Amino acid sequence: MGTKCVYMHRWWVLVFVLPLLLQGCLVDRKQRGTEIDPLLLAQLQPGLSTKGDVLRVLGVPTRHAVIQDREAWIYDYSLEEHWVLFLGLYNEKRKTLQQRGVAVLFADNRLYDYWFME
Repeated sequence: MGTKCVYMHRWWVLVFVLPLLLQGCLVDRKQRGTEIDPLLLAQLQPGLSTKGDVLRVLGVPTRHAVIQDREAWIYDYSLEEHWVLFLGLYNEKRKTLQQRGVAVLFADNRLYDYWFME
């Protein structure tokens, strides 16, 4: 009878302690794009700077668009957090911590203007 009691005790330990050990979470942060420093933009001068100058200073844009009938290069940036929780059940949560960008507008292959987007 003593051996049977020890095995029952171990079984209950597995039932109650093992789920506590399996609880936890994973956190993953993802950065998409490049955050543009306003000091870099200060190096560019509307009417004088060319597309080549913009590429040299800011790098390759995330996407292209047309804004106010002008060619625009968009530099997007976002910081996202992804949580996966294992608390007996599976739970997932995504949250955007930061999202912003810069639109650089051109006229005749020269910098026309730039805007910060939040």
